[in-house]
Order: sequence, then structure tokens, then C-alpha cells
Amino acid sequence: MIYKNIIRPILFLFNPETIHNIIFKVLSIFNNKSLSNILFKLFNYTSPYLKQKLFNIYFRTPIGLTAGMDKNATLPLVWGAFNFSWTQLGSITYLPQKGNPKPRLWRLVKDKGLIVYYGLSNIGAKEISKRLKKQKKNNLWSISIAKSNNIPLEKASEDCLKSFKLLESFADIITINLSCPNVKNFTGLQKKELLEPILLSITENNINKKPIWLKIGIDLNKQELDDIIYLVKKYRIDGIIATNLSKDKSKLELKSKHKDHPGGISGKPMFNKSNKIIAYLFQNSENKYKIIGVGGIFTAKDAYIKIKAGSNLLQIGTGFIYNGPFTVKNINKGLVSLLKKDNFKHISQAIGIEANKYSL
Repeated sequence: MIYKNIIRPILFLFNPETIHNIIFKVLSIFNNKSLSNILFKLFNYTSPYLKQKLFNIYFRTPIGLTAGMDKNATLPLVWGAFNFSWTQLGSITYLPQKGNPKPRLWRLVKDKGLIVYYGLSNIGAKEISKRLKKQKKNNLWSISIAKSNNIPLEKASEDCLKSFKLLESFADIITINLSCPNVKNFTGLQKKELLEPILLSITENNINKKPIWLKIGIDLNKQELDDIIYLVKKYRIDGIIATNLSKDKSKLELKSKHKDHPGGISGKPMFNKSNKIIAYLFQNSENKYKIIGVGGIFTAKDAYIKIKAGSNLLQIGTGFIYNGPFTVKNINKGLVSLLKKDNFKHISQAIGIEANKYSL
């Protein structure tokens, strides 16, 4: 309550990107194993109800940090201390990207969301690989890679492979981001003819058999989803993250004053649509891949709805910004209570049980 009633109102008085950078500077103090362990003791919570082994990896809870929060892998050791089961770093491009001009981040307070217009800003795979090499890893890392902005779509596979080769050794999981809505034509990578060369290139060079996830957009129709599902099965991709931000505001009925700024929408406005895509992916999965649900998770109830729609794992970003440092701990504790209430002994028993109630 202190965060929501006192700290957050103060933070929200200032430019969101400025506050983001200040908080990162403060948290950088804890970006080492000893001090992050102090935070861990405060925010840690797990339970046998929540622990899973997927992709031959042990997940202590279902919740990870979404991409976009730590674009340059600045605080890779801090996030696990806040009870995130894994951290998704990036998205990272092979070539450094300045991103879009500032301002490029706005709060949608009345809608519990954000408008994000960064445009894949990051220092590039070479510099980030040097940064990660210096870290004594203490939690799971999913590294998200994306096509460099000035590389033609037709050469995306070559560009992504360069990042993959630089970063793969540091990652427990590699995610291929196909859907940044803030870069011109970027979402075109979800088209079958452009996606297949990327998957072929990455899987052929994945000699260490790291799990591969795809991050897809929210503004996809059934045929586009079917094409992605077909290729995911064909190339034995391990997981699909559903979904990225939405650039289509036409059906959202946003109430906040910054609603007309350019960029992708995150947070609560994405909740229902992402649930429908999660359910569709689950209904058509044949258990050939797992689903990582993201979009509008603020409470344990939100998380449980996404799990029942078909999510094996979850990611949180905007909810963490709005609800503060105890967000993940509170959600995990709440999930255990909800599972017990429904007489489930493990999270796996709830996955997809309500998928059939959704339709695209």
C-alpha cells in the first residue's frame, strides 16, 4: 500500500523514461550476487504448487520479467531478487540502435497501461555480450534478439543469426522477437515466407540445443496465427510468447490523456485480446510447444485467468511498474491460494482448462 499510495504518485509526477533511468541507477547498487541476495530474502516466495520443469529447465515460479524492461542487460542480477523466475533481457539487435526520438514512453494511468515508442533502442549484441561475460549469473536468462532496424526484411535471418552466435552462450533460453510495432515493417517478419528462413537459420545453428521461443504480435488474424503455428511445429520451436504490444487502438476505448501518442500499447488494455490468442495457440498446440502468456497481468486473478486460457508460464512488465516491488511475490502467493481453492495440487492441472471458452 505504501508503494501505491505514496511512492507511485510521486514517481508518476515525472517523465516515465527519466524515472525509469533513475530507478535503474539506484538498483545498480544491487547488481551483484551478495546484495541481490539481500533483496531476494525480502521478496522471495515459491511453493511446490508453482514449480515446473519445462524445456529441461527448472522454473521456481511461473512468472518472468518481460522484454523491454532491461533492454541493455543493465541489471541482469537484480530481477531474480524480485521473485522473477527468469529475466528476459533485450530485445537486442546485432547493430546498435538509437531508437525513436524522445519522448517515447507515456503512462495511460486511467487504463493501467503504457504507450511504448522506444523502437528497439539498445547498445547492440557485441557490447551486451561483453557486459554479460562479466556477470556471475544467479538466475535464468532468456535473451531476446531482434532484427536490426536498417537491415532489409529479406536479410533478417542473417542478422538474427549474428546476434544468436554472440549471445547464445549466456542464455538459458533464446527468444526471437518478431513483432516490435514501433519499427517500420518489423511485424512483417511474422509472414510465413520471411519467418521460415529465420527459424531454419537459428535451429540449424543451435548446436547447444538451447530452448527457442518466438514472441508474436497481438494484431494477427487466424491465418497468420495458423502459419506461425505450422512453422513452430515444423522447426520444433519450444515456446510462443503471446503477445507483444498493440499498435491498433481502434477498438481499445482508451480513457487516458496520452492515448493519441504513437507507439504500442501495453498493460491492461491488452488483457482480453492476448487471452484469446493464448487460448487459440493452446487449442492448436497438440502439446508441441509451450505458451508464455503476457499482457495486462496485475493480480493473481489475472495470472490465473491466463494460465487457465493456456499459459504454461507468464511474463510481467507494466503490472510491475504500477504495483511495485512486491508484485511478483503477491501474485505467486495469490496463485497458490487460487489453486488450493480449486483443489488443484499443481499449476499444471489448471493450464488450458478454460481455453475453449475463448474464440478469435
